[in-house]
Amino acid sequence: MYLVTAEEMRRLEEWAIHKAGLPGIVLMETAGRSVADEIARRFPKPGKAVIISGKGNNGGDGWVVARYLMQRNWNVSCWLIGNPDQITPDAKVFYQLLIRLNQPVKRFDTTHSGELAADLNGAAVIVDALLGTGVKGPLRPMYQEIVDQINRAQKWVVAVDLPTGVDTDGMYNEGNCVKADVTVTFQYPKWGHFSRQGKKMSGELIVKDIGLPPIPDRKLEPSAKINDPSWWKDAWPARDEWSHKGSHGHLLLVGGGKGMLGAICMAGEAAYRMGAGYVTLTVPESERHALAAKVTQELIWPWPGKEFFSVQSAGEFRQKANRFTSVAIGPGLGRFAGEDEWLKHLLTEIKVPLVLDADALNILAAYPELLSLCRKRKESTILTPHPGEMARLTSLSVAEVEANRRETARSFAEKTGMIVILKGRHTLIAHPDGTLHLNHSGSPALAKAGSGDLLTGMIGSLLAQKVSPFKAACMAVYLHGKAGEMTGVHACSVMYNNLLHGLQQTIDQEFVE
Repeated sequence: MYLVTAEEMRRLEEWAIHKAGLPGIVLMETAGRSVADEIARRFPKPGKAVIISGKGNNGGDGWVVARYLMQRNWNVSCWLIGNPDQITPDAKVFYQLLIRLNQPVKRFDTTHSGELAADLNGAAVIVDALLGTGVKGPLRPMYQEIVDQINRAQKWVVAVDLPTGVDTDGMYNEGNCVKADVTVTFQYPKWGHFSRQGKKMSGELIVKDIGLPPIPDRKLEPSAKINDPSWWKDAWPARDEWSHKGSHGHLLLVGGGKGMLGAICMAGEAAYRMGAGYVTLTVPESERHALAAKVTQELIWPWPGKEFFSVQSAGEFRQKANRFTSVAIGPGLGRFAGEDEWLKHLLTEIKVPLVLDADALNILAAYPELLSLCRKRKESTILTPHPGEMARLTSLSVAEVEANRRETARSFAEKTGMIVILKGRHTLIAHPDGTLHLNHSGSPALAKAGSGDLLTGMIGSLLAQKVSPFKAACMAVYLHGKAGEMTGVHACSVMYNNLLHGLQQTIDQEFVE
């Protein structure tokens, strides 16, 4: 499913109406009916509904909702916010139809605050059809007053397309927003539904198809999608019955400095759970015996170094370079003298798909000249920053990254030529060509040290098995989130082995059964 901005949705609707010839009132009728159907499904017994409509097309959807609820014997109270002479042409068709059906429509101004409050307090359902997808910035005082009244009423609220006050493109708006129990949006979800503010205010999100024709060409195609198995399920590495361990790739994981061996161990175990044929763990020589006591299945390849890697240790890679089909650097790596030269050498020598995580990202941030080497690599490089690491990479504050996650991830991917996985509640996967996938799986169970190491191992494993890099990133992020869902929501009580068990269950459900 696509994920759209206000401008992308506007272009799609304009094409459908003016090029394909689908009348706007048909789209409006379908949208409004779908909201009324959702209300009737949840409230089989008719009650009182208060419809609050603006003068735009969002308000037109509200007039359609009102008519269908009237047909179902609801007691409907309609409010127009704005001048009736300024109602958009399509919306006016349904506004005037209500008038001809003898349905009173009250016009709100400041003298009607008490009457509106009484109406809202007596409602079973409030329909928020006040403002649509084109609204930007803080609400004007009159709209803010209405939003406050809706919220104070504490009734069941359904928002049409977006709760009033929520920015369509996911930017934070000052002031209050309508707190909806359910939001019914049309054709595609909007970025605002997945912002911190929008997620909180939208309640349950329901996407209804209103009959837009198939997108005719790539010029109109939205650049973002919801990260769903339908996009990449065909890339899951199936196993031939005659295959052997050498058929499923060899991942090299580099990290595991003193005191941080657990990170590389977790990454290695996750890599095997994802199907890699071989996994080799590379740690400083001083840590090899401690690592050997912790792992069973993984191979161990120590490089020179006491507690952390020596600068010269990067030269060890060349000895076995042709054995590996992917490399991941970062889990438990640590920071050390000469780290820039060490990473520079590896970036030059590694000719297979590469994942950079944790302190490998912090080294890149500290020595931004290394980014040019990443761009020159022929094989893909995948970065997995959390917001703090992304802030260091981009010289932004964490607040600035979080305030504009979409453009931060996209622009950095385009600038560097790398696939960027910006982790968070809704992790973003950004391709250098501008494509974005937003991931909706996950739970607070993932909010713990080690979750990112598991993800790195998962991505590296899929790359080792020759899954295309962008699909590998999307697949791993989705499955990582689903594994978190299976463990429950209480992060403090969930150990990493529970996540690994959840990962195995998820793989079995999604790809085996």
